[in-house]
Amino acid sequence: MDETRDRAYLQLIQTLLNCPNGEEPQILQANLELVDSGFLQFCEVVAENLAEEGEENYTNFLRNLASQLGQLLGMNDEGDSDNSEGGNPQEYANFIRELLQAEADSKLNIKVIYSMLAQRQHLLNDRFAEILQQVTQNLIVEHPEAIESILPYIANLSIDISEFPLGKRANNIEIAITGYQIVLKNSEPGSENWAATQNNLATAYGERIRGEKAQNIELAIASYNKALSVYTCDAFPQDWAMTQNNLAAAYYSRIEGEKQRISKLRSHLTLWH
Repeated sequence: MDETRDRAYLQLIQTLLNCPNGEEPQILQANLELVDSGFLQFCEVVAENLAEEGEENYTNFLRNLASQLGQLLGMNDEGDSDNSEGGNPQEYANFIRELLQAEADSKLNIKVIYSMLAQRQHLLNDRFAEILQQVTQNLIVEHPEAIESILPYIANLSIDISEFPLGKRANNIEIAITGYQIVLKNSEPGSENWAATQNNLATAYGERIRGEKAQNIELAIASYNKALSVYTCDAFPQDWAMTQNNLAAAYYSRIEGEKQRISKLRSHLTLWH
């Protein structure tokens, strides 16, 4: 996270605290790109700050909001009603094949993919990720000559699922990570597509909700560095600059610097109030 995103979190929190009762869902819907684990952490820090100032109502509001969003994002997987181990495996396999065919046919029409995902978003869970691996392996065995054309569809589907605004965010990111890992496993190391997938995988690790944040950031840093082994300044100047920027943001987010970041946040809050 960079300082710009920190300010965006704070602005969203301020808007939610000051909006008329009942408008919170619309505000959150309009700012979905900010609703992630980092936002929930900021809600808690702001709530703590407000509690110290005796603002009990605002404190309770923010903590209840963070709790509800945490369930929606899938941060509390215990007791989930979507049962990630349930369902007919063939249903998942058929759905995955349909999605990959749509990626091949849709010519980047994201609305087609999102419509399909919305209709069966209950299938976006751990079982989906597991069967995605099986379906991919079967496709490679059935059509070994077409592996180079199959992998881009898996990569595109992973991107689309990672950005899909419905379902549980934690599940969607895990599916995307699985998809990127499949592509990397079957790609030529050091190729341009391999580098692009390393960059996408790093982004997914940076946004990951499950697991230890510190470890996820280290995984992101490692993948960005692998991408940079291909994205040199001379050969791919734009990709090199983008990846360098992403890598810098990942270093900034390292847990080792969290205390300093919270201190800066408190300074912002003091000025805000």
